[in-house]
Amino acid sequence: MRNEVKPIFVEQMKAMCVVLYAADINIDYFPTNFVVQEDKLYYIDYECNDYMEEWNFENWGIKYWSQTKEFVEYVNKVE
Repeated sequence: MRNEVKPIFVEQMKAMCVVLYAADINIDYFPTNFVVQEDKLYYIDYECNDYMEEWNFENWGIKYWSQTKEFVEYVNKVE
């Protein structure tokens, strides 16, 4: 998914969150824990935790799904 984060992926993630939050669950929202097939996201990691607002998608995960400072710093470290 490198350099291919499409707006539809963020929308799919938000739809996943509706289901997850209702079940009181957080997952590891880091992009490498997902694969894309035919523009559809699939979570492939095993990590699930009790819901905590500080670790939800809006407060933590979104940083790595957009061109935020945190995302750019991570990409620069990896390259």
